[in-house]
Amino acid sequence: MSTTSRSKPPKLLAFTDCESTGLDPFLHDPWEIAVILRHDGQDHEHVVRIEPDLTNADPEALRLNRYHERTSAPDWQWDDRQTAARTLYELLDGAVLIGSNPAFDAEMIGTLLARYFTERPWHYRTIDVVTLAAGALYGRAAEWAAHGDGAMFDRVTRAMGWPWKSYDVSRHVEVEPPAPDVGHTALPDARWVRDLWDRITVPNASLAASDEQLAAMTGGALHRLNGGQL
Repeated sequence: MSTTSRSKPPKLLAFTDCESTGLDPFLHDPWEIAVILRHDGQDHEHVVRIEPDLTNADPEALRLNRYHERTSAPDWQWDDRQTAARTLYELLDGAVLIGSNPAFDAEMIGTLLARYFTERPWHYRTIDVVTLAAGALYGRAAEWAAHGDGAMFDRVTRAMGWPWKSYDVSRHVEVEPPAPDVGHTALPDARWVRDLWDRITVPNASLAASDEQLAAMTGGALHRLNGGQL
């Protein structure tokens, strides 16, 4: 297959999630990949399913993403591997990959595409929404510090813990993660990534607020970080 230049500036956002047979791209295969492509303010959802090699599959990974349960459903269908690779290449051409641990998604998708293409099509800088959300929380703490409460930094740190747990961080910015019965399913997880991105980056009333109003809004958002005490 032919390839195109990566020199053009990115115009697309691609909210992605992969379900795989394990965590090592050298040993394991992605078997369900969701991409929500945003272009000109419109979101378009895509899912590809590629039958994996289970020889080296991690049983715990298959349990978490309910591989056997889901793929044994009567309406389950696998996509042709090469067709799926071409679809993903065209979807992600020039896009910015956004995910929860997008480095993992990039490795998994990249290993799949390497069978048919000579380069990865997406922008070189991927974006992790969990890291972005954590930064947003520290930014809110900075607003508190500007009003004389520097202790909020420590409260944010204690609330998020270390290393950060993605679902906990998500709840702290008031985005509910996928429910247990749909978690570790590619499309619901990609939708969660999209919603978390929008919660952090889409303009809201805080942009037009006074310092006093901003402090009040920030206080409400951080209330849970302090165990209900401000």
